[in-house]
Order: sequence, then C-alpha cells, then structure tokens
Amino acid sequence: MIGIRRSLSSFIVLVTGLGFISVEAAPAGGPATAAAYGYLVQAGPPCAVWWAEGAYKVMRDDPVPGAAHGVVRVSAARNEYEPFLVVLRPSERLDGVRVAIGRLVSGTGATIDAPDITVRRVEYVRVTAPTDPSSRPGWWPDPLPEYEGPFTAAAGENHPLWITVRVPAGAAPGLYVGAVTLTAGGGWSCRVPVELTVRRFALPETASVRSSFGLPTGDIKAYHNLETREELERVVDLYYQDMKAHRVAPTSPFELYPMKVRSRGLHWNGGEFVAEGAHGGRRALLVSDDRADENVGAKYETRLPLAAHTPLKLTLWARTGETGQPCTVLCEFFTAEGTWIAGANLLKVFEGGKDWKQATIEFPRPPDEAAGMDLTLFPAFRDNGGTTRGTAWFDDLVLTAAPKGSEARLDSLLEGGDFEMPLDGMAVDVDFSEFDRGGRRVLDELGFNAFNLPLEGLGTGSFFSSQKGLFCGFRQGTPEYDALLSQYLKQVEAHLAAMGWLGREYIYWFDEPDPKDYPFVREGMLNIRRNAPRLTRFITEHRPGPEIMDVSEIGCTIFHRVDPAAVAELAPKGREFWSYLCTAPQSPWVSLFIDHPAVNLRMWLWMTYKWGLKGILVWRADYWNSPTLFPPGVLQNPWRDPMSYTVGYGVPYGQVSRWGNGDGRFLYPPNRDPGRDKAKYLRGPIDSIRWEILREGIEDYEYFVLLEKAVAGAKAAKGNVKLRAAAAEAVKLLAFPASVFTTGQDYTKDPLDLLRYRDKVAAAIEELTAR
Repeated sequence: MIGIRRSLSSFIVLVTGLGFISVEAAPAGGPATAAAYGYLVQAGPPCAVWWAEGAYKVMRDDPVPGAAHGVVRVSAARNEYEPFLVVLRPSERLDGVRVAIGRLVSGTGATIDAPDITVRRVEYVRVTAPTDPSSRPGWWPDPLPEYEGPFTAAAGENHPLWITVRVPAGAAPGLYVGAVTLTAGGGWSCRVPVELTVRRFALPETASVRSSFGLPTGDIKAYHNLETREELERVVDLYYQDMKAHRVAPTSPFELYPMKVRSRGLHWNGGEFVAEGAHGGRRALLVSDDRADENVGAKYETRLPLAAHTPLKLTLWARTGETGQPCTVLCEFFTAEGTWIAGANLLKVFEGGKDWKQATIEFPRPPDEAAGMDLTLFPAFRDNGGTTRGTAWFDDLVLTAAPKGSEARLDSLLEGGDFEMPLDGMAVDVDFSEFDRGGRRVLDELGFNAFNLPLEGLGTGSFFSSQKGLFCGFRQGTPEYDALLSQYLKQVEAHLAAMGWLGREYIYWFDEPDPKDYPFVREGMLNIRRNAPRLTRFITEHRPGPEIMDVSEIGCTIFHRVDPAAVAELAPKGREFWSYLCTAPQSPWVSLFIDHPAVNLRMWLWMTYKWGLKGILVWRADYWNSPTLFPPGVLQNPWRDPMSYTVGYGVPYGQVSRWGNGDGRFLYPPNRDPGRDKAKYLRGPIDSIRWEILREGIEDYEYFVLLEKAVAGAKAAKGNVKLRAAAAEAVKLLAFPASVFTTGQDYTKDPLDLLRYRDKVAAAIEELTAR
C-alpha cells in the first residue's frame, strides 16, 4: 500500500484499531491442503512419477499417492492458462534428468504447439521464521524458474515440474492429447500421457476483475544490474508482459512515463512560496533539504542571458534554521548553443542566521564563451555526496551585470526575485508526450484495465503520518494552490478523455486513514471532485465505515474487514469495492504468504465474486529488499531469505521486524546472488506458485462472470422453455455452498473442491451457450 507498511511481530498481527487476529497451530502432518492428493503414473525404483492438478504446493516430503491414474486430465477455456504438476520421486539419485513435451493434437488434427507449453521447475525457499503459528519452518515451494536443461534429482524427495498450457483464443474445442517424456542417465524413462479438454467458450482478453499490484522499478534496476534508461524500460516491459499474462495490472505503469508540468509566471522551480515571516512584501522562498543523498535547491527557471566580459553581483536576504548555517549559491555557464561549460561553475557560500541577513556576492566576469547562466540556491553547504541538510528562507534577490566602475542603478536580471508574482500572471501547462508514449504501450497495447493516475501536488500520507499538498511551490489551502491545481486537473481529465483512457484511472493518494485523518482526506477528495469530476478517486480502508465511504468512487478494504452487506447496499448506488491483502490478515484467514495453504489466493477471487467486489490489490509484487534493515549497497537475497521485513512506520534503521514470508513478493529476480553477481539481466521475472494460483483464481472469476451473462441471455430467450429452465438451475451455482466457503476464515483447504465446482460451472456455460 503506497510502499508504507506497518511494523508487526513475527507471529501475532496487531492491526491498528482492529484487535488481535487469532491463529491456529500448524497441523503435525504439514501445511493444510488436502488429506491426500495426486495420482500415481509409475512406481519406482529407481523413480516414482506422479502428477497433480496445478493447484498444490508440493512439499519435498509429501507422500507419493497410492491412487493410480496414469493420464494427466485437465480442461481449460480458450484464451486460458491451465497448469499441472508432474513430480519425480527417485529412490536413488538421478543424473541428467530431461523433460520433453511436444504439441497437443485433437482428433480433428488441430494442435496446441510447443511454444504454448512451458515447463518450469518448482524450487524451494527455506522458512526459518514462520509467518504465524499456523505455519512451520522448513523448505517451502515457491519460485518457478524455467526448465533450461538436464538436472540432478536427489533421492528421497519430490522434484516437481510445473507445466502450463496456454490455450490460444482461436483454438478449436475438443480433446487434445500428447505426452510428457522424462529421461535420465542409465536408460531410465517415463512417458506421462496428457489429455486436455478445450471448452467451447473463451475467456475475454481483458480481465473482468480490476487489480493493482505495486511494481516500483528501483529494485528491478538494482537486482538486474541495469545502467541505462533504455535497459530499464526494456526489462520493466517484460515484467508488464508477465503481469498481462497473469491478468493483473501494475499499480503505477507510468512511473517511467510521467507527465511534465510546466509553470508560467512563477520563475522558480523548487522550494515553497511562504507568506509567514517574509522579509519584504507578501512572500519569501523556503527551501528545505532533508535528504542525505542529494543536494536540494531552488532553481531560477529561465536561463539568464549574459553580456560578454561583464561581472555579476547578487544581493539577497536570507535567514536559516540554525545560526551560522552555510548556504550556497551556484552559477553554471552555457554557450550560445546551450552546452554547459565544464570547469567554469561559480559557487559562493555565505553564512546565515535565524534573523534576516543581507548577503552581497560578487562574481568575476563569466567565461568568454558564456552566453547564458543558470542560478540555483541551496539551503546548506553543497557537497558532492548531497549529505548536508538545512532549511533557509530567501527574499528580495537582485542580480545585476555591472561593468566595472559603473555607478548607475541597474535593473535586476531576475524577474520574481522578490517572489511577488501576481496570481493572474500564473499558469500551468502539461506536457503529455512521455505519458502518451507509455499509455499507448500499457493501456492500448497491453490493455491494463486499471492504473494509479500519477498526479503532482496532492497531499499524501497514511494513518501513520500525512502532509498537505505542494504544487508549483504553493501549499494546499492557498489561493495560488487552488487556482493552479484546478488548471492542472482539468487538463489531465480532458486529456484522458481524448485518449480514450478515462475510467481506467484511479487516484490513490492516501493510505488507510484513521478517523483523525478523515477531515484531511475529505478536503483532498473534494478538491479533486470540484476540479475534475470525471476522475476516479480511490482509497484503502482499514477502518471501513460510513464516515469515510462517501469520499471516493472506489473503496479498497483490507480483506478481513470487508462487509458484504455494506457492499450489497452501496454498490447499486455507484460505489465500487475492492479488497487488499498485505501483512494482514494471517491465519485462519485467506492470505498471501508462502507458508500458508495453496488454495488461499484462488479462494480470494471466489470470495471477491461472491461479495460483489470488483478489484483486488497487493501493495507490491517485487518487494525484495528492506532499506530499513539492509544498509545501502547490500541487497537481501529473496532466493535465500523469503521473509519480507518492515520498512518505514517508525521502525529504527537496522531493527529486525517482520511482515511475513512472501508479503509483497510474487515475483523473483533472475539474479540469484544479487550481492555478488553483477551481470546484467535483460530478461523478465521468475514467477512463483502463488502468482500462478492467483491467475487461476482470476480465471475462475471469469467463469462466474461468463455464467452470469449466459444465465441472463438464456432468461431473455423467449419461448425456449428448456433453456430458461436450465438457466434457473445454473444460476444456483453462483451461490457457492458452505462446502466451498462461508466466511473469509471458514473455507475449504482442498483445491479439488474448487476444481470440481469449476467443472460444473463450465458445463453450465456450455449448456446455456450451445446455440
């Protein structure tokens, strides 16, 4: 959730204001899935082979099933992915294990070819600190790297292969057959027959359920060892392609493609125009640098023209947060062609104080080739690491170009040096060129159905802390802020409409407010509504209730606080509801953790449909490293450490504080040793079992929507009594029985219950649409 999370202990989750969430002890036999699962294909020695539906987390020590069923039988709609597991259990070490699977062929000669079939190995991560007492330490399956050639299978443990068939949208319905062939050194082999039934209906290209999965690009750049903007765009696009294939949308796909806001009549970029304590007139310029890795300053927005051989003189008034605090003035020089002149910078450092103090700075003549100059003010000593910090106020700047010996009063080269710019002379223009380049890719080509609209100037925060918005140097609540933000929002709204993207956006600017935050949140939401009424407002709610439910078009509630009755009441009035998972809830609730039941993420989507929710959210998909725990230059290795550690929320730097295994981490970097391997990885992510099972749930959601539409169509078919009767029976399937689930913490842990029920739904869709 906006990258800010709460600090929790290893085993007990305390959600602010919600009380304690109970947990159940782990069963002695391992994770809660099903009592027995899978089907024996071939008994050993030297190797038993068995298979199971792609709905399980196969533990290394799970027993070989006794039930013999030598043919893999699965079904899928057109435009659907369907996985299954083939598991090797050697009684002695097998070297040179190879896997081959050819095309699947129907009785009519139609084929699903090898490029639509992927083979991946199930790998394990070692859980040393269980997420909660329902779990256990040990090796848990999660990463799914692609099979890339022969491997060694150790004796006495399972070696699962995760095989996925992508059924093309244009595939002919019917039964397709093929086989998985396993071989190893010493002449061992096993042939596993495969039968895939392709249904007579297709899943839509665009997902019916909306989603938001955070994918900030900073960790991608660091773990892939990328250097250039082009490399980062290329690799991030591979991540986006993977998300499209899994029917989910990245939260902020415009991170690399921002709008550019350009102001007119303000003259300065950086800092805040403040009225309180100005030296003269109505405003001063406040510049604060609280960064330890960057020099923060305020820059005069126009390059100043220079006369040849003319010295410069700058006078200004300043005061600083601390007595004796140094401030820095930087002049950079450029040729007539706009080329920066290396080695010609002029920097002057002067000492400030808590009272206004005038400083006069004289510069020798600029370089002979200089035709222009940039001017920047820094509130601290400017060092090469950006480590210095400080706060300073500046006012009444006058810059003159005075020939030596001149006594005449000269006009200042600076406009707005006194910061008294009139409101009617201010304006905002938005450059959408980069934004549109990104939008054509992520919205038009990849077709994501939701995106967080990146807007400048809005307030920000969560229940932990908040800050008023700052736009073009003016703080929220000032007339200048209101006027300029209004211009900005109107341009954004009109542009989205013109591009055909309006309606897919959501504005997610505040996270999980507490009651103390409601007035601030309401003010910000109303500001958006007044100026751009067609834009969609969004809020995450860990305390859902009537006091906050009316300020946005989309309310996203932490999963275990979803109130189906409230959704049923408010959804017909136009409010859209989503839910989210994060470090909470934990067991016995549906959850997202590596060391929790495999069925959980699939079940999340069944409950999403049943309760009338239209979207799902997880704060991150690539949370591989906590800068609160790991020092700069040190990266956590998610292949070796599955724990997601706390970042932010007041946790002291270096303190070990845990969110849970795999929280915010559905994808793995291809770099397995990020601390030492500095090779450049120009490839996409490694998926996880949870990521695959999440897609299965989203595809199930599509089945329910298709059945709902088929029922509606059948009921509208006048005169067809048989079809209408079939629809009356089929609609009952959309009221899931208690054997599937009753609440978010009372649900079946057996994936077969869902798979069998899904088959009934599929049969009903085919019956109602068979004409």
